[in-house]
Amino acid sequence: MSTMTFSAPPSRSWVLSPGWDLFWLTLSSVLVAVPPFFHWLSGTTAGTVDILITLLIGGPHMYATFLKTVLEPRFRQIHPALTWAPVVVVPTIVILGAVFAFPLLLVFFFTWASLHVCDQASYIAWLYREKGGASRPWQRLLDFSAIALSLYSYAMYRHVEGSFKIGDVTLPFPPFLRGEVWFAHAFALAAAAVLAAWFVLTLNQLRRREIGLPYVAFMGLTIGVALVITRLPELSVAFQGFNAWHSFQYLGLTFLIIQQDNDAGEVGAGFIRKMARPGQFLRYYGFNLGVTGGAVVLILVLTKVVALPAEPSYYAVVLSFLLVHYAHDHVLFALGSGFKPR
Repeated sequence: MSTMTFSAPPSRSWVLSPGWDLFWLTLSSVLVAVPPFFHWLSGTTAGTVDILITLLIGGPHMYATFLKTVLEPRFRQIHPALTWAPVVVVPTIVILGAVFAFPLLLVFFFTWASLHVCDQASYIAWLYREKGGASRPWQRLLDFSAIALSLYSYAMYRHVEGSFKIGDVTLPFPPFLRGEVWFAHAFALAAAAVLAAWFVLTLNQLRRREIGLPYVAFMGLTIGVALVITRLPELSVAFQGFNAWHSFQYLGLTFLIIQQDNDAGEVGAGFIRKMARPGQFLRYYGFNLGVTGGAVVLILVLTKVVALPAEPSYYAVVLSFLLVHYAHDHVLFALGSGFKPR
């Protein structure tokens, strides 16, 4: 259980310690392969894989955010508008989109989801950069751009040829760019230029010892996964692989942070204090898993009792919470608000 606490003294190169970083942030990249291999070996549908990942890790990571925002009295007091505006605005947009513009809602969701994954990864990279003592804000933007453009580079070819499908839905793309391979080539060239700039900067900073090998390993794995993920045939399963790694990182980070906040006397809710103790990861995970189960019950009520269509009901519930989670996380990653391992 030592990987779930932060008793070890931090080192100069690691966010917390070699064991914690490798378990939660870096070597957990093996999770990317789990959904595709499970889908291939078991013969289950992509929808089954989506549900399993959502239940076991995607949902719990999403609801963990609310332990830092809506459920935390101090955050509500300091940031009332940032706390409640997404809670009201986002579900309204999601429900209207599910009813009147479902394909556009999917485009909006997957675009924001990809940016959210890149934002978290660039935040972790920034934590590594800060260990070197020479981090600059523009470097975080470069990290974000290197990851995002790696993720989108091949995706643009699939958009242009009309093969970017999630399940049976082909995501909308500007008609005037359909079949225009030059656009995908230009995008890939821009991505290559940014990656080359990142590589040169990283090499020079390694020589000056402004960054360490843990940063290089994390970014190298993240960029590598981003370059490969959109090349897999079943995109919904492939994205669930990336989501599994992203969610696992987030669960570890959030548990670490609420522990640190609790030690500093900054946790206002008593039930959060009980789970924010070393060795209480299962209580923390169990709470978030239980909330995920509550969302499942709500979906069942909408589909079985109210008799609403299954797919819009699923996305209306899941995306309402998920996009609020995205909005709150952008605030937490940008402003800090205790969301920075000390």
